[in-house]
Amino acid sequence: MRLAGIFATILLLIPLTMRGQQVELFTQHNGNYDYLAFGNTLNPAENSDGICEILTESSANFSLLAGQSIIAAYLYWAGSGTGDFEVELNGIPIEAERQFSFNFDSQGTNYEFFGAMAEITTLLQESDTNDYLFTELDLTDVIEPFCANQTNFGGWSVTVVYEDLGLPLNQVAIFDGFEAVSGGNTTLNIELNNLDVLDNIGAKIGFLAWEGDSGLAVDETLRINGAILSNPPLNPANNAFNGTNSFTNSSELYNMDIDVYSIENNIDPGDTQALIQLTSGQDLVLINNIVTVLNTELPDATIEISLRDPIVCGDTDFTLDYTVFNLNSTGELVAKTPIAFYIDDVLVGQAQTLNEIPIDGSESNSIVLDFPADLTELFELRAVVDDDGTGEGLSLELDEDNNEDNLELQQLINPEIIGVIDLEECDLVQTEIFDLTLATAQIDAANDISFHLSFEDADEDERPIENPEEYENISSPQTIWIRVENEQCYLVDSFTITVVFCPYPDATIEVDNQINACRQRDSEIEYTVYNIDGRGPLPSGTPIAFYAEDELIGRSTTINTIPINGSERGFTEVELPMSLPEEFPIRVVVDDDGSGTSTVLELNEENNDFTQVVIFVSIPPIGRLNDLLLCDEGFQSAVFDLTQLNDLVSTDPNDSITYYTSETDAIEGDNWILNPESFSNTSNPQAIYVRLENEICFATAVFEIETEKCPVSVSQGISPNGDNLNDELEIPGLLDIFLDFELDIYSRYGNLVYQGGNEDGFWDGKPNKGLFGNPGTLVPTGTYYYVLKLNDPLYPEPLIGYVYVNY
Repeated sequence: MRLAGIFATILLLIPLTMRGQQVELFTQHNGNYDYLAFGNTLNPAENSDGICEILTESSANFSLLAGQSIIAAYLYWAGSGTGDFEVELNGIPIEAERQFSFNFDSQGTNYEFFGAMAEITTLLQESDTNDYLFTELDLTDVIEPFCANQTNFGGWSVTVVYEDLGLPLNQVAIFDGFEAVSGGNTTLNIELNNLDVLDNIGAKIGFLAWEGDSGLAVDETLRINGAILSNPPLNPANNAFNGTNSFTNSSELYNMDIDVYSIENNIDPGDTQALIQLTSGQDLVLINNIVTVLNTELPDATIEISLRDPIVCGDTDFTLDYTVFNLNSTGELVAKTPIAFYIDDVLVGQAQTLNEIPIDGSESNSIVLDFPADLTELFELRAVVDDDGTGEGLSLELDEDNNEDNLELQQLINPEIIGVIDLEECDLVQTEIFDLTLATAQIDAANDISFHLSFEDADEDERPIENPEEYENISSPQTIWIRVENEQCYLVDSFTITVVFCPYPDATIEVDNQINACRQRDSEIEYTVYNIDGRGPLPSGTPIAFYAEDELIGRSTTINTIPINGSERGFTEVELPMSLPEEFPIRVVVDDDGSGTSTVLELNEENNDFTQVVIFVSIPPIGRLNDLLLCDEGFQSAVFDLTQLNDLVSTDPNDSITYYTSETDAIEGDNWILNPESFSNTSNPQAIYVRLENEICFATAVFEIETEKCPVSVSQGISPNGDNLNDELEIPGLLDIFLDFELDIYSRYGNLVYQGGNEDGFWDGKPNKGLFGNPGTLVPTGTYYYVLKLNDPLYPEPLIGYVYVNY
């Protein structure tokens, strides 16, 4: 498909100080047509004469010759200021259908101009007068600022397209917009492309321009293909926009121009393009419309489409009727002109005209199109004539913008019925309750699904089953009909429900004991699994899950196969989470693998659990226990009897009392002290934890064991004769307790005979000092004196005494 219109590209050079609407093709008319224009100014004189006045109305005369008739008429009006878009012509109110504006910055001051257009074809066709009065455009209050730079103007013009059967087939094209040339924007180029000029006889071009001054003629030219157009003396070659009307030969159309020029000598048959150029070196000239009349022989292909039959549910294709026209044309449309069909801009089909279509002729045909697989339900179908499927056309046309027709259609898609299954229930009471929705669970929930007892009811959407989740069968097998419906369509399908004999077990479970819940202690649960209502054995290894407030706390399984009417007792211990409240439910579920999943097919899957409400219990706390203190037996250690505190912990013989070296062990009941009656401490002091436990719960407490250095006593005699009786001077509570002690032994004459410490042990009667200090000898029988220095803050004074040595 080619560019729109034969005048498709308009190039404008616009300085940053000027803003308006681009002049572009507005409409075109093809036939034995020509055009003329009439109108008048509201300026009483040139705006350069120093008079700052404007009229509020003006008139003009218009008439056609015999045999001529009005095809179209367009009223344009414009002026200084932001605009007035409601006017009257011969007293008939007219409101602008199109509005134009232009901003002009002159030495820092912004000037605004406006333009307007309304179609008045009917008004002129029904008019019974040749005189036209334009009123209700009053610019009196707005023109004063424009008088300073001589841009105050106002006026109106009517462009009339008329038919005269004596004329050749012409195309009358009307371009409009609001662009300007001036000393700051000296050139305006308009390039006319895609021409196919059949004959240059009668070729013309006309302009509606505003604000041109006859007294300003600085390089003010109008050119076509480089040649200057002129119509002297009315329109000199160097003053194209000088306040004139070529149709009336008036030179008093102040500050507006309604001019037309012959271009017979400026365009040749076969030309495909032309360049129009307007220039001005000083005067501001606003171009409002351009009209061309060319003898062009071209077709104008259009198309209309319609569905042959309405689209019905489930259709994968449809038949499209189409008609190709060549109505608004000046030439025949060739045979085999391509036609493309698009759905949402995706090419879905192609065709072509069969015959040459004459002027005002048409050709009808049809095509079958398939719905694309990924089509959305609502779509746009577009048919384009003179389109080879790539957006390119083969024929040069008068109007390339009217080649398509559109339909908004909706594909009626049936709902998809998938995964419908037959249902079976085990025969317990011959009639059973069915959840019919299970049969249709795989169908998209966006559809409406209803259940019926007959095909007719489903097809007519009558008497649906009111509670399909709890439907009691009336026969076996029984057919259930479903109606699946989306926003456009519905389908009917069916499934069967059957009551069958099922050799399935039926597992139930009960808790046999009152569950004692104690924080930080495992709880014992005794239970019984039954298969009372089963029709088959319950297999061994059937899983059992234990939940506290829906949190899994334990798992177990059956040990043996449980026969019909049989049962099996079981036992498990569960650890209760610390986060549980004081009162909570424990739920025991048979045939549950711990994830809520069943592993055994049963007659009844709804009776597998048992719930018991449990309350955390506790025992009275252990009272304050006394710390234990013993004399240091060496290295700050002693042997303690921890059980001497048992009576303070509990006097109930049924309670269990155990002792631990850590609080964690005491709470968990692990690593208790095996011989609490003779426990040697490993640190000094040392914390000992006691755990009191009964059948319900437990409590813990802590106390300390500690050693101390006790006073020592020295015996008064030794007999180091080797009989292992009293061979050493034993001093209980001394060795490895007072590590820094000093023992001095003196003879009765005051001579030091022995000096020793902790590393030497007890004195065995052998001297190591003085005259008796020979190795291996013993001191003579007699009395000896000792001085024992403990060197300890608790015992600062030395112990002094005597000892008798005898053999």
